[in-house]
Amino acid sequence: MGSNRTIVWFRRDLRIEDNPALAAAAKEGSVLPVYIWCPKEEGQFYPGRVSRWWLKQSLAHLDQSLKSLGSRLVLIKTHSTVTALVECVKAIQATKVVFNHLYDPVSLVRDHNIKEKLVEQGISVQSYNGDLLYEPWEVYSESGRAFTTFNAFWKKCLHMQMDIVSVVPPWQLIPAEGKVEECPLEELGLENESEKPSNALLGRAWSPGWRNADKALTEFVEQHLLDYSKKRLKVGGDSTSLLSPYLHFGELSVRKVFQVTRMKQILWTNEGNSAGEESVNLFLRAIGLREYSRYLCFNFPFTHEKALLGHLKFFPWNPDADIFKNWRQGRTGFPLVDAGMRELWATGWIHNRIRVIVSSFAVKMLLLPWKWGMKYFWDTLLDADLESDILGWQYISGGLPDGHEPERLDNPEIQGVKFDPEGEYVRQWLPELARMPTEWIHHPWDAPLTVLRAAGVELGQNYPKPIIDIDLARERLIEAIFKMWESEAAAKAAGSEPRDEVVVDNSNSLENLDTRKVVVLGKAPCSTISANDQKVPALQDSKNEPPTRKRPKHMVEEGQNQDNSQNHNKDTGMSSIDQDICSTADSSSCKKQCASTSSYSFSVPQQCSSSSNLKWPWQDQTDMEQSSSKDGAM
Repeated sequence: MGSNRTIVWFRRDLRIEDNPALAAAAKEGSVLPVYIWCPKEEGQFYPGRVSRWWLKQSLAHLDQSLKSLGSRLVLIKTHSTVTALVECVKAIQATKVVFNHLYDPVSLVRDHNIKEKLVEQGISVQSYNGDLLYEPWEVYSESGRAFTTFNAFWKKCLHMQMDIVSVVPPWQLIPAEGKVEECPLEELGLENESEKPSNALLGRAWSPGWRNADKALTEFVEQHLLDYSKKRLKVGGDSTSLLSPYLHFGELSVRKVFQVTRMKQILWTNEGNSAGEESVNLFLRAIGLREYSRYLCFNFPFTHEKALLGHLKFFPWNPDADIFKNWRQGRTGFPLVDAGMRELWATGWIHNRIRVIVSSFAVKMLLLPWKWGMKYFWDTLLDADLESDILGWQYISGGLPDGHEPERLDNPEIQGVKFDPEGEYVRQWLPELARMPTEWIHHPWDAPLTVLRAAGVELGQNYPKPIIDIDLARERLIEAIFKMWESEAAAKAAGSEPRDEVVVDNSNSLENLDTRKVVVLGKAPCSTISANDQKVPALQDSKNEPPTRKRPKHMVEEGQNQDNSQNHNKDTGMSSIDQDICSTADSSSCKKQCASTSSYSFSVPQQCSSSSNLKWPWQDQTDMEQSSSKDGAM
């Protein structure tokens, strides 16, 4: 056992098992496990009520686990994370700070700055991969470019060598001596009195904590994984794994999930169980999407505020606060959408298929800005995960090369018949429609008056009429798309199109939809503590004119008479970017060799630069709704 005194900085890795940072610290000497709560640094991505409830329960669970190993979790509430870490270092005379990586844009900025400042003070810093199967800077195409389509990315991952990793949890922890000013869990401010009645209901359905996460994984793999391919699209019930909150807070290791399910796949393959094989493939694809969300945020760190495809910035969104309010309160007049939004408000959870349906309705039927929906999901979901949130909303809005086409509009009535054929889900969350016959449950506006009266439904009174006609919505969407192309063509003609976005072509061949990997500006001649340390992205402006996503052929033909300048360059060339990648963590000895390291800058947006000061038109009302003590009150 070494003599080092190490601070283990917990973030979204609230577990003992398979925690690389904790395991490394335990081997080298005494440890000080800390969790730092800094609401100020969360900015516009301050966690919602249900997320904070989960975090509070998980921290208490982690503290008990650490106590069983001879240590405890030190909780700190502060206005500056780096100041709190420096004070911890001084209090115990620490020689090192360790933590596991995060990949969202806000954390990338914060972690890089913290590492620089700690290194400047001679403190050794080391970070680890505790969240992914592969680091984002490890997965590139043969030409050294970052993937911008999921299938190509995941295919590459599945063909990469993966070592079986099993980080054994420490059997004992030696607590570091020293007095640290800490904060009791109840005083962190994760839950106020008005929220407790609503939060009490959450405890009946969920059990946060890393040991409970392990139980949930075992139950899913042994009891539900086999039928995953058949049940995964059924809304409600036990059709999904329900592991996403555990994965978000790091109570469950994604490597363990992957390895356990792969072992099942091998077993079922040997038995000739094709249904089991298919289920594992589909489930692992879901794990792959989580990986891809982190990959996109690392390689394109502006995606929380700008679409990956540049032309979407010209889309004429309809920022109507009243319409947005009707959507989030589940009062659109479309039963499946309303049921989903009311379940989200009441429980903090909705099935992934419902997430797709309600988000598609918002951006395609109502033309609401996708960033509004992304922020609302962040505020309300129990498993609110910024990277996955970004991926989902960009995919639905057409901001990704392999996402929904801009003109795609899914009919909620048809979606209801497909995914809730008996209307059970709608009746559960819309009691005013509980007596509607199945034939009319997903389109009550078409039901005869006698049927409505028998069911006790008065459209416009106890259940709203449709907020928009589907045919009208389709016309408005097509019109908006044409305006988008016209605005983009005009911007190109005027030479005012911004060059700071990564824009790619959406041709039939997706193999070329990649861009050069991100780099760190400047070159550090020194070595780092570990080759696994966190790296940071730096995107440079394109010197060549970037191509945009191609319009569908039928829309090109329809629009040629309006503006011939709407034809787009098919060139898919990308700017030439230096491909060096450097770690952000330098040892104190290395610091002396390269004094200029701390001055390197990179282009990760600072706390959502273009929108951090934006006052959402609907935010005040949302805040009041979320402070309600009546869970699910509309």
